[in-house]
Amino acid sequence: MIVRLALVLLVMFLLSACGSRKRVVYPVSKIDSVPYTAPKLDTKTQKYYLAVVNEMRSKTRKCGNTVYMAARPLQWNDRLYKASYEHSKDMASCSHFSHNGSGTQSDWTAKKQKQGRCSSFVNRIENNGYIRHRGISENIAYGAKSIEMVMQQWIDSKGHCKNIMNPLYTEVGIAVVVSENGTYYWTQDFGAKLP
Repeated sequence: MIVRLALVLLVMFLLSACGSRKRVVYPVSKIDSVPYTAPKLDTKTQKYYLAVVNEMRSKTRKCGNTVYMAARPLQWNDRLYKASYEHSKDMASCSHFSHNGSGTQSDWTAKKQKQGRCSSFVNRIENNGYIRHRGISENIAYGAKSIEMVMQQWIDSKGHCKNIMNPLYTEVGIAVVVSENGTYYWTQDFGAKLP
């Protein structure tokens, strides 16, 4: 029994990735969404971000020891963008770098949902109205000053690369916020809606 439990835990560990909940069918969230009021991203920037991500997905890539075939292009999703912006803003406001929110006043979802704890990427994505999904994940980074630089950082990282190349995902939102000290904080949220 202990050996079986250890084996199950080992398999779960090996299948995990950075801020990822892949191949899981979620029940439809019952959350009463209170979306973050993110500034509207201009269409030109939105299209440019999407083009850079889709260029990365258009080639076969090796993420760690796993080879991923080219994946179909992603579509932009404003709800995922709002969740991404919310988290980038929280990280920039608090000089905080984690998939969990800061737990402070700038952790919008934790505050609005009265969680009494830090928000998770699942909480933020669902609070921003992305509630009917069969898979979601999140990449975060800081320091990179352009979408090209941050995408290269992510593609060079096994877990982040897997999120980018995962063929399950059909939608993405990306946001960057610059802190008062000039540090760039990036968040990239992926999703696949229920059919």
